[in-house]
Amino acid sequence: MTGPDSAAAGAFPPGSADAEPVGSVAEEAFKLFRAVTTSSAVPGDDPTHVCAEAWCPACRVVGLVRDHPEAIASVTHSAAQLARSLRDLVDTALAPQEKQ
Repeated sequence: MTGPDSAAAGAFPPGSADAEPVGSVAEEAFKLFRAVTTSSAVPGDDPTHVCAEAWCPACRVVGLVRDHPEAIASVTHSAAQLARSLRDLVDTALAPQEKQ
């Protein structure tokens, strides 16, 4: 077998317990996020996120939300304004043109 899939096919030996099918990009990103933010190595366990590191992206986002609720309100307000502007743009583009 040759091509880009041949390297991926040989990543795990046949019958290996570690061979897990590769999912979509979103599924793989979620698996990576879950692996980074969990503190337990026991499969099937339901660990809670305990982090003492300042670089952890999950802890940084939670800290930002907790420490600066006004920033989150501002971002939410801006996103709503953007959505209204896009809706108006689409409505204008799809409206029948008036003859002058």
